[in-house]
Amino acid sequence: MRFRAVDTFRGMAAIMVILFHLQHLTVLSGIAFIAKSDIFVDFFFVLSGFVITYSNYDKITNLQSIKPFAIKRFKRLYPLHLFTLLLVLMFELFRYGVDHYIVKLSNPVFAEDKSFLSFLANLTLTQSLNLFDRITWNGPSWSISVEFYTYLIWAFCLVLFRKNLLIICGLCFSLIAWFIIRHNGNIIYNYDYGIVRCLYSFLVGMLTYRLSRQLSPTGNFLAISVSEVLLLGLTMYSVSVFTHSESWLMPFLFALVILVFSREKGAISKILAADRFEFLGKLSYSYYLNHMIVLNVMDLLLFKIIKLPASMLGESLYILVCLGCVHLLSVFTYRHIELLLQSPSSTRSVKSVAEATAF
Repeated sequence: MRFRAVDTFRGMAAIMVILFHLQHLTVLSGIAFIAKSDIFVDFFFVLSGFVITYSNYDKITNLQSIKPFAIKRFKRLYPLHLFTLLLVLMFELFRYGVDHYIVKLSNPVFAEDKSFLSFLANLTLTQSLNLFDRITWNGPSWSISVEFYTYLIWAFCLVLFRKNLLIICGLCFSLIAWFIIRHNGNIIYNYDYGIVRCLYSFLVGMLTYRLSRQLSPTGNFLAISVSEVLLLGLTMYSVSVFTHSESWLMPFLFALVILVFSREKGAISKILAADRFEFLGKLSYSYYLNHMIVLNVMDLLLFKIIKLPASMLGESLYILVCLGCVHLLSVFTYRHIELLLQSPSSTRSVKSVAEATAF
C-alpha cells in the first residue's frame, strides 16, 4: 500500500519549513502560519512512525533482523546527508574567498556552528545528541540525526518487548510525559533534546498505525470529505496559534491528519493522491535537506554580490529564485544521490516503496 495523500502532505510540510526559514523577509513577516511552521518537523516524525511500523513491524522479530533494517535506513538517509554536508563545507570555503577578496561579510566564516569537531559529529550523525550548544553545519540535518537513532531504539524495543508492547509504550509515554511536564509542555527542541521530541512523535505515529488497522475501511464519501476539509482548517488554525506550552499536542493533531488522509476515502485525499502531486512526496527529503544551502547561497549572491535591493519586489524575486533552485537541486539529488545505495526500483516491493516515503 502506498500512502500517497500523506506523502503529498509531507512534501507540502517540507515547503512550509522552507518558508519558515524565510520568515525574516518583510514580504513574509507577520504570517503566523509561516512563523510557526517549524512544527511540521513533528509531522515528519509522526509519519515516519506510521510508515516504518507498517513496513517493518512484521519483519523485525529478533536481534538478527535489526541489522538489515538499520543498514537499509542508513542507506536511505546517509547519502543525501553527506552530500549536503559537503555542499555546506564548499559553500563556507566559497564564503572565505568572498570575504577576503570581494566584499567583507557580516557573518564570520567558519563560525562556532561550523567547527571541526561538529563536522566529525555530523559525519557520524551524532550532531544532535546534546553534544553541542547549537545547531551545526546543515541545520535541518539535526532531525535526520535523531531520527536514525530513534529507528534503532524502536527496533530494539520491538524485539525485546514485543509481547508487552502496550506496557513498554505506556512506560515510554510516562517518561516522556515527565519530561514534557518538567519543560512546561514544550517539545520544540533540536540539538539538545531532539531525540526525546523524535521518540515522542515516532511513538504517536506507531500507535496511529496500530489504531488504523482496527478501523473499518468503509465510510460515507460526503461525510469523510467534510471531515477532511474541517481537519485541514483545524490544522492551519492550530499551527497558527499554538504556543510552546501546547506544542506537545501537535503530534496528536498530525496523527489524526495521517489517520484520516491515509485512508484516501474523501475528496481532498483523492486529490492529494493524484499522480500530479507525486513529485512532492518524492522530493520532500531533498527539499528538506537542500533548502538552507540554497537560501544561503542565493542570499550571498543576490543581496551581497549582485546588490539586489531588499525591497518587496527584491525579496519576492529572492523567494521565487530560491524555491526554483531548491526544486531543481532536489530533482538532481533525488535521482543521483538519495537513491544511490538503494535497490533498483524495478525490484522493490510495495512495502519498500512505502518505506522510502519515510525520512
